[in-house]
Amino acid sequence: MRKNTINIKNIIKATGYYCLLLALLLPAGSFAQRLSLPQSIELAYKNNQLLLMNELETEAQQVLIKTARDLPKTTLDVQYGRTQAPRTNDYIVNLVQQFAHPKLYQANKTLQESYVEASRRNNQLTKNELAAAVKQLYYQMLYYQQLRTSLIQQDSLYRSSLKAAETKYKTGESNLLEKVNVEVRAREIANKLEILKRDEAITQQQLQTLLHLDQPFQVDLLLPLKRDTTQILRPAALSGNPLLSIAEQQLTINKQLTNLERQKLKPDFRVGLTNQSIEHINNQIALMGGIGIPIFTKAQKARIEAAKVNEKIKETHIQYVETQLTGQLNILKKDYEKHQQSLAYYENFALPQADLIIRNATKSYKSGEIDYMEFIQNSQQAWQIKDAYLLTTLNFNQTVIQIETILGIQ
Repeated sequence: MRKNTINIKNIIKATGYYCLLLALLLPAGSFAQRLSLPQSIELAYKNNQLLLMNELETEAQQVLIKTARDLPKTTLDVQYGRTQAPRTNDYIVNLVQQFAHPKLYQANKTLQESYVEASRRNNQLTKNELAAAVKQLYYQMLYYQQLRTSLIQQDSLYRSSLKAAETKYKTGESNLLEKVNVEVRAREIANKLEILKRDEAITQQQLQTLLHLDQPFQVDLLLPLKRDTTQILRPAALSGNPLLSIAEQQLTINKQLTNLERQKLKPDFRVGLTNQSIEHINNQIALMGGIGIPIFTKAQKARIEAAKVNEKIKETHIQYVETQLTGQLNILKKDYEKHQQSLAYYENFALPQADLIIRNATKSYKSGEIDYMEFIQNSQQAWQIKDAYLLTTLNFNQTVIQIETILGIQ
């Protein structure tokens, strides 16, 4: 078979020139600061306005603990006139303070502390969801970077083959079909690069919005392509899920509300001081005390029963949340196993075979055993395997992140 006039060294050289040209044409943001994944998550925590609002809400609830022992206003009554004798004016000053049973104040304080804890757990839920969103977009960007590298290599190869096909067509060494076929493939890769550029810009903007950054930044290309699964493979319970934690705290709050209503059946107390004059003899002092006994308790007992019903509602809600989370987790674990098995296929068999195809195709081309068109066709299958591996890795990472989110792993 006649050897081709195109030298593989020229293709490699052209690849290097093209990569350099592409680097020069990349937007300025491509040379921006590089943020690791942990740095990105911490930056999102720091700049997120919803987290700031949650922290302020927690602070407000913390301050409200001081209102647990809120005593009624002190009553001051004054009388002046003929209160003691028909011909002399005297005065009576009454100072009275009412307060509830001490256990009612303690129940109120405990309830308010539970509101503080509920606010903290809401904040934890926001952080968990925010971390998940950052991780998903970060790995999406990492996938785009790896895919860009693959497409650039393919684009350079097809552009070189297009020039070769045009030259061969002009010299009569090939027909028009080969030239058109190579041109279509070259344009297809160029189109994929253009679409990828726009997808990257969208994802970059989404990530910048989460991090509240004005300028683009680079992801850590040294980050392993596959997300570490050590944490999700450890024995873990749903107790770490923030949503379930909030539901459990709501049950605690409702139990404390029931206790608060019970404490209202306890008596109230009053203490007072009377200072008066009797026939112009001043400072006649007397102490007083009283107790408010709840005799008509039907309405209050109804409130207690309603509070118990609300407890049952919250218990049912916890069971519902657990069922939903368990179902989601089981589905995700099956997806995880599916992607893991697929990755094992690529890593143990398909990727080595793809590399073998590229090496043999290149060797056969250099030796003249195949023409350039056969070289491209054989190489294309290998590139498809590599691209499929990248997509499977992305799906694997996203599944791992979803499992982490359910388990409350940030």
